[in-house]
Amino acid sequence: MGHGDDIMLLKLVRKAQMDNSVQTVPLAESHINIKNAQCHVAGRGKTSTQGRGVNELRKVDVSIIDPQICKEQWYNLPDDVICAGGFGTNKGFCQGDSGGPLVCNGFAVGVVSFNRDFNCTYPDVPNVYTDITKRLHWIRSIVRQNNCY
Repeated sequence: MGHGDDIMLLKLVRKAQMDNSVQTVPLAESHINIKNAQCHVAGRGKTSTQGRGVNELRKVDVSIIDPQICKEQWYNLPDDVICAGGFGTNKGFCQGDSGGPLVCNGFAVGVVSFNRDFNCTYPDVPNVYTDITKRLHWIRSIVRQNNCY
């Protein structure tokens, strides 16, 4: 099992050109309430456990799962994660989507982290995301010290 701390920052050599195919997603503030938020996850990963990745970016709506319910389903789940999708639904992420965004109400709140045994046929446990709102201080310090925009 993962630990929910899957996160990295990537500095581009030059500023990305924004257009219809490249856009930014603002980071959520630490006080954002996502309990009943409209959320989605995006990626180019597999569409089934034994499937293949896809060339086009795919997006699926997922529901946030109560942290207490999530902790009951996962043994030793850290506090700095978000659970959404999976858990008896046919919606969620799959292998190859790792690092993809969990976006709620237009704000980036999480990063795809792990599911059970690489099973993306949506098993009996929620999908787990790294909660980036718990890492805003670290993100901002890295961006500041490396003169990123």
